[in-house]
Amino acid sequence: MQDLITITKLSQTMTILSSMVAPVVLILACGSLITTTSQRITNVIERSRFLTDELKALVKTEESEPKDHEVSLLFFLLDKATQRTRMLQRAIITLYLALCVFIATSLSLGIMDVFNTKRPWLPVVLSILGAAMMFYASVLLIRESSLARTALNREMNETLHYFKSNIKMLSKQQKSRWWRRKARKVKK
Repeated sequence: MQDLITITKLSQTMTILSSMVAPVVLILACGSLITTTSQRITNVIERSRFLTDELKALVKTEESEPKDHEVSLLFFLLDKATQRTRMLQRAIITLYLALCVFIATSLSLGIMDVFNTKRPWLPVVLSILGAAMMFYASVLLIRESSLARTALNREMNETLHYFKSNIKMLSKQQKSRWWRRKARKVKK
């Protein structure tokens, strides 16, 4: 009889622990997204500091012809980096909140099992809330990636334009051919 009571208690304990472990997958997913987003924030901040230094150096120089065009590009890139940083900050805050909600889900499952409370709606609501937060953070990360792509495309186009127009080895005919080819690709 004593063995049956011990097995029952062990079974209840295993049920409690297994129900508390269920949200762990979502907790791990949040942790992974938090790590990646933190790295992205660090990269964007480093890029912003680099752009700021470049802008300061450019403003100090005496050259007037390339300055306006280069300053315009640097302001554009700095603006995009600022927008990206703000989106990444919102995403990481949302991910930390989602992490808290998933941990609360796990705790609520354990508390409900320990006290034998029959309120299954609480962990369900918490899980849905956490999943919605992860979805919102994912949307922010997608938008941030789009901004990064836009900034990178503009920077590369400006760089290619500069080098293609200033390479002395190419004849005017070769440069013209290159620009026509590029224009066809842009139209497609």
